[in-house]
Amino acid sequence: MSALLARLIDDAALGPPGRVPMGEALAAHRAAARDPAAGRFLCPASRFAELRARLVPEDLLDLGLIADTGIEELPETLETVRAEPRVRPSAVRIALPEDADQARAAAVTIAQLPADVPAHIELRRSPGWRDALDRLSAAREHGVPLGAAYRVGGPASEVAAFVSACAERGLPFTCTAGADRPVRHQDRHGFLNVLLAAACARRGQDVRRALERADPSGLAADLLALTGDEARATRRLLLSVSVPGAAAALSALSLIKRSPPDSASATG
Repeated sequence: MSALLARLIDDAALGPPGRVPMGEALAAHRAAARDPAAGRFLCPASRFAELRARLVPEDLLDLGLIADTGIEELPETLETVRAEPRVRPSAVRIALPEDADQARAAAVTIAQLPADVPAHIELRRSPGWRDALDRLSAAREHGVPLGAAYRVGGPASEVAAFVSACAERGLPFTCTAGADRPVRHQDRHGFLNVLLAAACARRGQDVRRALERADPSGLAADLLALTGDEARATRRLLLSVSVPGAAAALSALSLIKRSPPDSASATG
């Protein structure tokens, strides 16, 4: 499953709901980063100075920068980040205003983006969100390194609509989960549900059902059954999943990786 799981889990310990103290979050990330499924360390731009002060000479963090201080300040912030040799900025995440028309907000944001770093633009389920995806897709076709971002809480139908819309446009996305559970629990979609949903969207299968499933062995079996080409195609669509507890997520993922296939389970 290496093609499917490589760098899947981004570490969002600094964000809600936990908002882990910087020293604790950084220490946990250093330990977790040895796992091949570990991805970026996500840090708000407003806390980069705090992060920098706690780095050690041996650090080389793959950094996902959260543009929480506004897109106008992003070029200056990126210049500061690039001046720090112990971090490697690999993506910027920018949330569109919740109360704005998403298509218009996306157009304004795209026009202001720095050209030399991939950006993941977080959309809201507000009017214009599908048109916003069209704008992102069009900009990407013109060479802008763009992807979408989404918070996967809420009804499965809404999450499924977003995943399917990205698949229809060939638009890669990353998502933020509200917990580090691998499988759906109550109204929260686990990161394995999202991974299977992306695989189903690529194949035109039932995305909502993949999000609603709560059977760990069945999910594991269906993911294990993906061919190498299917796994790579899935990950070209789903770039990563951000969780507030990367260590716990990676531990849960290691259990899933050891799960034997279940021939009785069927995807979609």
